[in-house]
Amino acid sequence: MLCDRCRRASKTSSIISRVKSSKSQRDYPRALVAHHGVNATLRRLPCVTTMAIEDGVYDTVVELRPTYFLERKRRASEQRTSPAPIGKAALIILNSPLTDIEYFRRLHAHSSFCICADGGANRLHDLLTSGLPNSRWQEGLKTALPELIHGDLDSLDDGVRKRYEQLGVKITHDPDQYSTDFGKAVKVALKRVSDAKDVLVLGSLGGRVDQGIGLLHELYREQKQKHPEVRFWLFSEASVSVMLQPGTTLLHMPLSGGLIKRNVGILPIYGPAQITLKGFEWDVENWSTEMGGSVSTSNHIAADQLTVTTDKEVLFTVERATNR
Repeated sequence: MLCDRCRRASKTSSIISRVKSSKSQRDYPRALVAHHGVNATLRRLPCVTTMAIEDGVYDTVVELRPTYFLERKRRASEQRTSPAPIGKAALIILNSPLTDIEYFRRLHAHSSFCICADGGANRLHDLLTSGLPNSRWQEGLKTALPELIHGDLDSLDDGVRKRYEQLGVKITHDPDQYSTDFGKAVKVALKRVSDAKDVLVLGSLGGRVDQGIGLLHELYREQKQKHPEVRFWLFSEASVSVMLQPGTTLLHMPLSGGLIKRNVGILPIYGPAQITLKGFEWDVENWSTEMGGSVSTSNHIAADQLTVTTDKEVLFTVERATNR
C-alpha cells in the first residue's frame, strides 16, 4: 500500500526514473526508493518493502532475510554509532524449553526490549545459570536480564521470582483469563517499543500438539488482526518461521553463512492458497495448496533468493543450522 507521498510521486512521471538493483534484478522507481530507504543497507535488514513496476503498474514486493536475527550483533540498546537503530525488535521468551544459549544470545542482541511471558522467566533463568555453581547465579542472570516479566504469573517459580526481583527486574501481573500470556506479552511489548518493526518469539512447537497449534493460531491473530504493521517471527528449536502476506515476497536465503539448512516448507495452515514458487528445488506456478490437499513440505533451497507469490497468507519455515 502506497503512502501519500509515494502516491503523489507515482503520478509525476518526471521524477519516476528507474534504478536497477544489481542483486535482485528488479526495477524500482527512484523517488520511492529514496523515500522508503531502499539503499545499500537493504541486504542487512530483516525486512524491506519495495515497489516494482511492471507494465506501468506498481506491485508491492516484500523482501525478507530470515537469517538476519541469527547473525552476530551487539544488542540494539547498546548501539552507539547510530542514534536511532533501524527496525527495532522486541523479544518474547515463552514458557518452552531453552537449551541453546548462543541461539538465545543472538536473538537478544538484536532486540531493544526483552520480556518473559510468565514461566518464560523460569526457562531463561535455567538457561543462564546452567553449569554455574549456585553461588554464582547472579553472574549468570546479569548477562541477559529481561526488561520485564509479565503474565498471570501462575507458572513463575517463587525462587526465580525472588532472584529477578533482587536484581531489579520489574514483574507485572495481568489476571485476565481471556488472553494468554503470549498475547499479554505482545500487548505490553508493543506499548513499550511503540516503533517496533519486528517481534521475535522464542518458543517451541514440540511437546503438546494443542499448544503448538495454539501458538501458530496466536501468531496469525496478532499479525493479521491486531498488529499488521509489525512482523512476527517464530524461533523454535529447529526452525525459523514467518507468515507471508498475500502478494510477492523475495526471501534472501544464503546457505553459505551456515545459519540455515536447505529444508523449507510453505504451509497453507490458515486456509487454501494459490502459490507460485521460484528458486526452490521444486518450483510451482499458480499451484493450489491446502491442508488435506497438496502441500509444499520438505522443499529445498536451490538459490540464494527465493520468490513466493500467494493470494492468501501462508507460513514459511526454514530449518536452522545448530551449533553456529
